[in-house]
Amino acid sequence: MKFTTTVLALLSAAAAVSATVDTNESGLHVLGERSFERKARHVELSARAVDSSSPDLESRDWVSKSGKVTWYAGDQLDNPACGGPTPTDNSAVVAVKKNGGYGKCGETVHLHYNGKMVSAKIVDYCAGCEWGHFDATRSVFKKLAPLSQGVIEGIHFKLFTKD
Repeated sequence: MKFTTTVLALLSAAAAVSATVDTNESGLHVLGERSFERKARHVELSARAVDSSSPDLESRDWVSKSGKVTWYAGDQLDNPACGGPTPTDNSAVVAVKKNGGYGKCGETVHLHYNGKMVSAKIVDYCAGCEWGHFDATRSVFKKLAPLSQGVIEGIHFKLFTKD
């Protein structure tokens, strides 16, 4: 009986040790999540966590992987809500939902899609945008995908709340 108990204890210990060995994948490879996606998710969750030592959550940079980009041009660029000069189709600017919680006038955003990245400044608000939706100029959109695509779903974006 002692022998059986000892063998079972050793097997249990071996199973516990193998379960705690970190392969740097943490099982997420099964879900297809790459290391930069894990980091983006971690940063996003950290930025949204309530931390009493840092009460100003709005002043943090943060990352999301659930964005959308469309493009606008021509007269739609006139009179940007944030003021300043009227952007052109070649300006690296975007519009976001007003009070949408994911960017405001003057902040910079990095948009990532299919291994490409473009940096743009928020200069306008978009009436038809929801959370995570960026309405970009033609030049910004073309750096990520052809204009004929019209809508880019599933972008990753990093918002820089401090310059």
